[in-house]
Amino acid sequence: MGTVKLENPYFELLLAVDGKVRPYRIADKLAGQVYADLDYRYHIRLRADGRDLKCEELLCEGYSLESDGKGGRKLVLEWVLDFGEEEVQLKVRHEFWAPAEGPYFEERIVLRNCGELRCHIEDIEFGFRKGLCPAYGQEPLKDGLDEFRLVAVPYRRQVDGKEHDYSMTDVLKGRFQNSDWKNDETVLGQGLVDHHKLRSEGWAWTDERKGLLIIKYNNEMIEYSMIRRDRYKGQECILFGGVGFSLYKEPRPASVLEPGGEVAFGVTRYHFFDGGWKTACYLFREFMDERGHGLPEDYDPPVNWNELFDIGWHHSDREKLFKYYTLESLYYEAQKARDLGCELLYLDPGWEVYEGTTLWDEERLGKVEDLVKALKERYGLELGYRTIGRVYRDEFPHGWYIRRSKEEADYIRPVRADGRPIGFWEPCTQCQAWWQEKLKRILAITGKGVRFMMFDEFDWRGPCHDPSHGHPVPSTPEGHVRAVYRLIEEVRRQCPDLLVEAHDPVWPWGSPRYVPTYYRQGFFGGAYQENWGFEFMWEPLEDLLSGRALVLYYYNLAYSIPLYLHITMEGDNDNCLAFWWYASTVRHLGIGGKKGLRSDRENEARFRAYRKAMREYMRLKAFYVRGKFYGIDELVHVHTLRDRGQAVLNAFNLAEKPREILPSFELEEIGLG
Repeated sequence: MGTVKLENPYFELLLAVDGKVRPYRIADKLAGQVYADLDYRYHIRLRADGRDLKCEELLCEGYSLESDGKGGRKLVLEWVLDFGEEEVQLKVRHEFWAPAEGPYFEERIVLRNCGELRCHIEDIEFGFRKGLCPAYGQEPLKDGLDEFRLVAVPYRRQVDGKEHDYSMTDVLKGRFQNSDWKNDETVLGQGLVDHHKLRSEGWAWTDERKGLLIIKYNNEMIEYSMIRRDRYKGQECILFGGVGFSLYKEPRPASVLEPGGEVAFGVTRYHFFDGGWKTACYLFREFMDERGHGLPEDYDPPVNWNELFDIGWHHSDREKLFKYYTLESLYYEAQKARDLGCELLYLDPGWEVYEGTTLWDEERLGKVEDLVKALKERYGLELGYRTIGRVYRDEFPHGWYIRRSKEEADYIRPVRADGRPIGFWEPCTQCQAWWQEKLKRILAITGKGVRFMMFDEFDWRGPCHDPSHGHPVPSTPEGHVRAVYRLIEEVRRQCPDLLVEAHDPVWPWGSPRYVPTYYRQGFFGGAYQENWGFEFMWEPLEDLLSGRALVLYYYNLAYSIPLYLHITMEGDNDNCLAFWWYASTVRHLGIGGKKGLRSDRENEARFRAYRKAMREYMRLKAFYVRGKFYGIDELVHVHTLRDRGQAVLNAFNLAEKPREILPSFELEEIGLG
């Protein structure tokens, strides 16, 4: 048996050549650690012309190993998947690239349909194998892997409180579970395909002295890095890298290949490092920054004041809106915002004629441009607002709503298990007529000088079967996400100074994300700039004390992408503990709740405490909004401005008694070495 080798000073990737060419070994040269030692797995199961076919055998058409012209090397493998059917012919282009210098290599996979039939891909599982121990045996794990852990990046701890940090024994015994979310029971098409696999944007495989960081990046399709168990040649194995379906069968474009069609999966980077999982998080962050998911040098979001927490949420009740949500009440909120030191008045539900219509209520609030002018001249504030995808009255032609079946019928709101219809109507975001009308209504408001927008309640409401909308039938979550982001992109194109926060368009609120954290984000080339801060707005202190809000710490270790979140001071204490936690972990901060939703009087003592905290925050604002985040531990954070040679440290005590904290670190650990 011969071998082909792709290597640089840091690693080697070996391929066996014996009539076939199979990747089978990954080794860190400097650390002497082996991460793959068995044949690469190629598995596809599909349906074509009513037949179910499966393939795990590839016929090699050829391979090449050549220079990339920059000192690096590229290894290209060309395969034919053998299904034993002449009409079904899928080809795989499998590329590995390594730089001349740099402790990493990258993998790319392209799947082409060169046959005559449409292929419905039911399952795909490509990946490296690492043998852990003999099947059914109790021997120690191979290559010192009993000391290794598999840590999800960025979400070592998820918003549901689950910790995704697994020993190799956990993986072997299947002691793992993804953090998932499910919408209400009227939403169809929520079946998950990855119950027995693990998904993450990245994985740190480490013994805290050395490790391998595995990153999946795809800004064109929704794709994750998958970890699977496997049994091969008498060994229990871990399967990693490559490609595989996740969630509601993402990446969805890979599920159907027309004759002559192809799908290019996202790149997987394998990065060898010294250190532990936190080092891997910082490397992950560097990777994302390099791809345009970092911060611009002039990023300086306004501190928002959210009127919702004091005016209330009146759910389109016209009588209550005319009583509580008036121009005079907004000016009173603006006065509080100015007194606290905020910079923007943010309008949550209540500014519309009816929630979800995106029609500014001039009868109550006058013209948008007049409010923008008054806020600037009287209070020194800018204006922001929230728009949503749902609509809480029957606003649009019924042909614009989701059609839940192939049969043409008038839209009827789906009924919950308790027999009641849902409380809103469901536009299909891929209906071009709705999309154009929504854009027109947004621009009629935002184009009058609005500084900030939130896109909320665009959650996936299930597949639509209306062919007149212009989408494939049935529609898909992936198509829905594209439509929402295309809407935001067009708003930003026409309003270039607008700052946008976009909730996840499938799983939007206090849940794990459906789309990758970086997906389509960007200040210059992306759809939107800011992610949502996981709904910690209602009980900010309780969410911190329960551990749920610790997800923000892990987010910041691995991403520079700013979060936006507004919190109610009613849900804090007089030490402003929640304020400082979210100031430290959320780059774009919003505040509200001098009175709060549960009280009938304003809390002057809390407001004074917040005003004092805000003075300190505004003095140090540059560190919190633009500084590089470093974590000494979950409760000790550092924000570094390298160009100033300065840093701010925040330490938190979540206990009821005083706590002595003596953090110790080298300046290099906080970016000042």
